[in-house]
Amino acid sequence: MNKIQKLNSRTLALGIKHLKKVDSDFTKILRARDDQINTFKKIEGFEGLISLIVEQQLSVASAKAIFNRVKLLCSDFEATSFLQINEDELKGTGLSRQKVLYCRNVAKAVVNKTLDFKKLEKMPDKEVVEILIKIKGIGEWTAQCYLMACMKRLDAWPSSDLGLIVAIQKIKKIKERPKSLTIEKMAEPWKPYRSIAALLLWSTYDKD
Repeated sequence: MNKIQKLNSRTLALGIKHLKKVDSDFTKILRARDDQINTFKKIEGFEGLISLIVEQQLSVASAKAIFNRVKLLCSDFEATSFLQINEDELKGTGLSRQKVLYCRNVAKAVVNKTLDFKKLEKMPDKEVVEILIKIKGIGEWTAQCYLMACMKRLDAWPSSDLGLIVAIQKIKKIKERPKSLTIEKMAEPWKPYRSIAALLLWSTYDKD
């Protein structure tokens, strides 16, 4: 089994070098930012995954406000405690009914041990995604973001993310928003450092 690569100072330097070599657009982005990259960090485990569900299709500011209210209801942020919170109280934080159900699905999976975060640590990216998307409410975007933000995996690629799509369209000067298959093909040369590529692309989208 290949050693699982994580994002750290060493792999970040290697990733920057690789991306500059294979795509001149990354060289331009990095030059404009003095090779500085804003990382995407979240707590690993239940809390991190719930925060990503909260973020689905919301602005960063809105998601943060809602998640902070959820944390006030669940101070230890354990799955068992989360399931004891009244659904109406969760809705009162700003969570939609659908997201309340999604979060409870994750909590139930943890409690009944169909989701074991420690076991995920030893699995390759593909297997982690396969396990996570079995839980209703977790799609490819959430699973890939969990790989990147919570597990610090080096080659996560949330290709359906609007920010990435818009950034790629702008940087590559494409008239229409690129389709999923187009984005996957364009990202092939960026492997095995697509997490770093995503962070760089997000930096251009956030700036504007």
